[in-house]
Amino acid sequence: MNNKRISSLVLVFAILISGCDAAKAGNNVQTTSSVVATETAASESTAPSVTESTAQEPFEFNPHLYSGKIAERVPQDYWDSFYNLCDALRKGEESFECSSQDAYNWATDVAVLCDLFPAAGAKIEGKSTDGSPAFENGKGKIKYNMPVEDFLKRESEFEAMITDILNSTIEKDDTEYERALKLYLYVAKNFVYDTDLVANMDNNENYVYACFKEKRGQCVNFASVYAYLLLQAGIDAVSYRIYEDLCHAWTYAVINGKGYHIDTTWALQADGVDGIYLDYFMMSDKDRIADGCALNNPDVTLLPEINVAKTNVKFVAGDDHYCIRNYCKFRSLDEEKKIVHYVDLYNEPKEFYYGDI
Repeated sequence: MNNKRISSLVLVFAILISGCDAAKAGNNVQTTSSVVATETAASESTAPSVTESTAQEPFEFNPHLYSGKIAERVPQDYWDSFYNLCDALRKGEESFECSSQDAYNWATDVAVLCDLFPAAGAKIEGKSTDGSPAFENGKGKIKYNMPVEDFLKRESEFEAMITDILNSTIEKDDTEYERALKLYLYVAKNFVYDTDLVANMDNNENYVYACFKEKRGQCVNFASVYAYLLLQAGIDAVSYRIYEDLCHAWTYAVINGKGYHIDTTWALQADGVDGIYLDYFMMSDKDRIADGCALNNPDVTLLPEINVAKTNVKFVAGDDHYCIRNYCKFRSLDEEKKIVHYVDLYNEPKEFYYGDI
């Protein structure tokens, strides 16, 4: 990745961290009064649950993640080169086949690695170790920033962690909606909002891998973590970031052929809150804007240009059918009847049918 792209990524990341922190604080203040009123009125609580089903063939780690939205801008030979890099990294090799200098630059870009192959982000670089050209004659060189045997152990442990998350959370016969919801609930229940993760992170570590390992972070962390889990589950998703009006990041996902905004940061199960809010699951553009997040000049770091406005890629979310609003909290999922059970602001039980409409 060239120095200009590195500098711009560092700058917008720093702005996003400070802005997201302020936004998170503001959101908590807004939500508190409603939560207190709801919890005071509640006579008893029901732990969130998902109906069980029979054991199935387990998920396996997918080293070749693919986003159809990003592929609208990134050509296939870039993806093929990136997959060659991933295969080489899993073997501890020092070079890989690559179609061009541009493909090499994208494949070894730290942002691409963080979002699509997190264990390698900041731990390898697109450089040579002997001063020779990093890319020539269809070969790209890899510089490891840690002993190769340590990297292989790191990657192997990461793969095991991801497959464990997938197999303990979702199942092969789940619909895309069910996979997305279950992983949304997983992040909300298991991760904690913490501004210190990035501040105290080692300079040679990356924000996606660190968040997975420590289960804490900020909006920029959760946006990429959730997108990564969706991609592993076979759902197209990217980390989506804005810096105007409100600095914030969330996940844009394509579910059943339609785009949605999903914000796991503001769904996190905070101390004292009984339940996980569904307000931020599968939002439309209209819902997202109404919640205070303008969609002006978004950034998607997997795009070579970063800024969406500089490309022809459109991240549209026109369907608002699946967004359950107004401080509604998840209670259970009936997969047989395709019903989400939740309670509203006044703790009244409600149902939402998510099957074919």
